[in-house]
Amino acid sequence: MPPSRNSNRDNARRPYNQQDGKSSDTMAAVAAIGVIAFLVLGGFYWFSHRSSGPKLTLLVGADVTGSMGKAGRQQYFGILDETVNGVLPKGTPVKLWSFDVNAHKVADITPRKAEDLWSDEDNIIKLHTNTPGTLPAVVLLDMMSSIEDAHSKNEGVALMLLTDGEDQDPKQTEKVCKQLAGMSNLKALWVTGASTENGFRSSLERRLTPILGDRLVVSSGSDARDALNRFRGLIEK
Repeated sequence: MPPSRNSNRDNARRPYNQQDGKSSDTMAAVAAIGVIAFLVLGGFYWFSHRSSGPKLTLLVGADVTGSMGKAGRQQYFGILDETVNGVLPKGTPVKLWSFDVNAHKVADITPRKAEDLWSDEDNIIKLHTNTPGTLPAVVLLDMMSSIEDAHSKNEGVALMLLTDGEDQDPKQTEKVCKQLAGMSNLKALWVTGASTENGFRSSLERRLTPILGDRLVVSSGSDARDALNRFRGLIEK
């Protein structure tokens, strides 16, 4: 434990040329402590900057159609929470939309932890839409201005769609994804929760993989962990 200020006060008043060998040893010890403190602070500065990583924004679209029940929404938001807590660089902004046949921006926040998103997530989980149909293209189009703004600042973006993969206008989705593919700052598009029972997942992969290549990640509940690791690798490139 370092000495208190009072214990050094008398010695500090003595002229330098009157210090004995013991005080010289003390000075050497203080100098050594200073070097150690410098190294510790330097290491902390490096680590904090390394953990911040490259500037990135996460854009999230949450499907609120009837096929996405409350349990499904909770499960998909759990994946978002794990992404925020364990994958995103420190200080990553998160922009959140809900969508059915329209898109509505819900939040623009820089969470310190996933709990900072829970209020907005709960509001989306409780939504009940009477509008039939699911159009992922509308939320991707609504995200475009954020993607272009990040591009102008030489910043990266990653997209997550929390959806079962239903799509009433797949041709329009393909058209928008071709625009996304041309954005060099797009790190990844992760469709999480795609249903395998009705062919939604296989359709997504068949249509969008040729457009987005390895920047596309599609997962169901059974392989969300592997998808999370793939997503991590893409945003860290």
